[in-house]
Parts: sequence; structure tokens; C-alpha cells
Amino acid sequence: MKTLILIRWGTLWCSFIVSFTGLCQQTFTLKEAVDYGVKNNRNVSNTQLDVAIAQARIGEIKATGLPQASVALGLSHTIKPQPFFMPPGMSFIPGEPALPGDEELALALGGVRYNSNAVANLNWLLFSSSYLLGLKAAKVYTELANKNLTASKITIAENVTKAYYSVLVNEERLNLLEVNVHRLDTLLRDTRASNVEGLVEKIDVQRIEVQRNNLVTEQQNVQRLQDLAYLLLKYQMGYPLDQPMALSEKLAKTEFSEAMIQHVKKPFQYADRIEYSTLETQRQLQVLDVKNVSRSLWPTLSLTGNYGFYNGRQTIARFVTRPWLDAGSIGFAINVPVFDGFTRRYKLSQSRSNLLKIDNSMKLLEQSIDLQLSQSEVQLRNYWFTLGEQQKNLDLAQEVLRVTQIKYREGVGSNIEVINAEASFRESQTNYYTALYNALVAKVDLDKAAGKLYTE
Repeated sequence: MKTLILIRWGTLWCSFIVSFTGLCQQTFTLKEAVDYGVKNNRNVSNTQLDVAIAQARIGEIKATGLPQASVALGLSHTIKPQPFFMPPGMSFIPGEPALPGDEELALALGGVRYNSNAVANLNWLLFSSSYLLGLKAAKVYTELANKNLTASKITIAENVTKAYYSVLVNEERLNLLEVNVHRLDTLLRDTRASNVEGLVEKIDVQRIEVQRNNLVTEQQNVQRLQDLAYLLLKYQMGYPLDQPMALSEKLAKTEFSEAMIQHVKKPFQYADRIEYSTLETQRQLQVLDVKNVSRSLWPTLSLTGNYGFYNGRQTIARFVTRPWLDAGSIGFAINVPVFDGFTRRYKLSQSRSNLLKIDNSMKLLEQSIDLQLSQSEVQLRNYWFTLGEQQKNLDLAQEVLRVTQIKYREGVGSNIEVINAEASFRESQTNYYTALYNALVAKVDLDKAAGKLYTE
């Protein structure tokens, strides 16, 4: 018995039937597909974990500035006391003559056999330049992790968008191939009828059969490519590969214009690119590192304290019957580095060199971004022009096919002319949709180069 179940997934309601073939098929617009990919792709999940790690790192650094307390318990058993050596000629009692002999005297001053202690220690860092700079660096590190997360989302948005367009283009090609097959079926049926009536030769029928077989083969190939395109889209989205899905959008007539290109390019700042913004954050971290190394000779101030109980007895049983003695202290500890063997000097040189490397990387990235903008703009213009020409060719090939079919039906055209016109029309269709996909991808590349592909 089949049972109807409604499941809410995010903001989508999906109904499916739990049976042998009961699967839930979701339908996505392009924006919904991108949003799904951003939420479910494993690469994004890993960068989200990096953000969580960075936040935990901030907590770890802050914790080092809080009071640190520890408790130590100790129990020792003296198996044999360590000897104490007296120099020769030394007297135990002032005014008394020294012991005879010219050799050192070894005395066993062992004390008690069992010693125990329970001590609590406190250490509170009151001032440290490295700690203060570490707090600033931790916040910048979190910002860097967030920017890496954004970069991962942009990559997913790019991959999902291109895969989505691939599915749409293949879908249109499949629809046209189906129409072409039906048209050839009609032509084949009419030609066979004409052959029976003796109006055309059998070879004319065979030519159309060959043409139809080739077209059906192409249709099957495109269908397999479409299945692969769906798998690629699911993979980029993080969608289960074994579950069906559908796209709610269709390819509309895309209008590319000069105003569209200028709208993408202007206004533009290098910081709009996540790669450049990430380098800026890395530079902030490196500046803090230079300051940290420069201040490594600054003193540190800590509050220290300890309080404990001590006991020493000849037997374990006397630990219970005899009182423990307590002792404690509190004070400040100042640590002033004096000489580190020029370690600071060489570390500072390394840190400053790393800062210069980041500056050079930023200038290089600026040039790279300028080049990418120019390349993507030129590619879009080229594919835009090619798309227009292929549209003209497609319209012309369709008109040639129409006229050729009319001539053939009226008996003033040949079968070969129709077949050639069909082949030219299909070739024009393939070229048009190839140019359309290239133009769509070029638009995606231009949006990415301008830092406007994905915004949260």
C-alpha cells in the first residue's frame, strides 16, 4: 500500500510516495541551485569549520591572559638518606676542638622517611606585549577565515552556474533534436509513399533513412551528455547523485549589450575581488607579526602566588595523627629579556621580508585582475558577436530548409537538396547553442573578474 508523505526541506515542500520507486524530486531555479550548493557543498563545510576553528583560537588566546591555577600533590619515601660531607678540621660546637684527622667526614643526616605536600599555585599574566598583539591577530585571523569561506562560496557559485547553463543548453538541443527527428520521420513517410507510387527512387528513401539514423544517434549522444551534465550539477551542488532533480528555468533569448558590460565593470575596486581582500587581511596579520617580533624584548609582568600544606613523618600512620603545616606566598614576577643571541634580529628580518612579499603579491594581483577583466571582456564581446552571427546563420538555414521542402513537395526540388538543407540546419543549431553557452560562461567569467558573481 502506497503512503503519501509530505517533507519540508529548507524552504521547499516536496511530496513523494514511499514505494518501490518513491523518490523526492526537487526543482531548482538558478538562484536556488546556487544557494543549495553554498549550503551543502563539502568544500564550503570545510571552510565553515575553519571559521569555527578560528573562533576557538580566539578563545584560546584570551584564556592565556586569565588566571592560571594548578594543584600539585606529592609524596616521597626516603629509602636511604643522602650523606652530608664535613670538611677536615671542622668542629661541630663552637669553641670545642676539631675532630682529629685530615679527611672529610661523611654524616648521614637523613631526616624523616616520608614527606608529603599539597600546594596550590596561581599565575596571572598582567602585562605582555605578545599577548595584546595576539588578541588583535586572533580577530584578524577570524576575518581571514571568513574571507576564505566567501572565496569558497564564490567558487561554488561559479561551478554551479556553469553546470546549470550546461543542462539548460543541452535541454534545448534535445528539444530541437526531437523536432528534427519528427520532421525527418514525416519526410521519410512521405518519401516512402512517393516511392510506392513510383515518383521517387528507393535510393532517395535510403538517403533519408541514413540521415534519420545519424540524427537519432546524435540525439542519444546528447541525452547521455545531458545525464552527465545533471550528475555534474548535482556534484557541484552537493546534491545526492542518486536522487532525481529538475530545473524550473528555461533558456530565454539573451540580450548582450554594451551597457551590460559597463554595468559589470563600473564601479570597480580591487577590494571587490575576494582574493585581493584576503591579501589585505594577510598583510594585517604580517604587520602584527612584525610588531610582535619588534617587542619581543619588552618585559612581562605576572602575579604569582602559592599556598600549601606540608608534612613529614617517619611512618605513614603518623600523617593522620599529626597536623599538617601550611605555608604560602604572593608576589610579582617581572621577566626582562636581556640578550637572545641576536635571535630577535634575524626573526625581525624574516618577518619584514614576508611583509614585502605580500606587498609584491598585492601589486602582482592588481595587474592580474586588470588582465582578467580585459580578457573576460574581450571574450564576452567575441562570443557575443559570434552568437549574433550564428543566430543569423540559424535563421538563414531554417529559411533555406523551408524553401527546399516546399520545392521538394511541389516536385521542383531534389531529395538531396532537402537532406543537405537538413544537415546545414542541424549544424547551425549546434553552432548556435555552442556560441550561446560560451557567451553565458563568458558573462559568468566577467562577473567573477569584477567581483560581482556572488554576494551574501
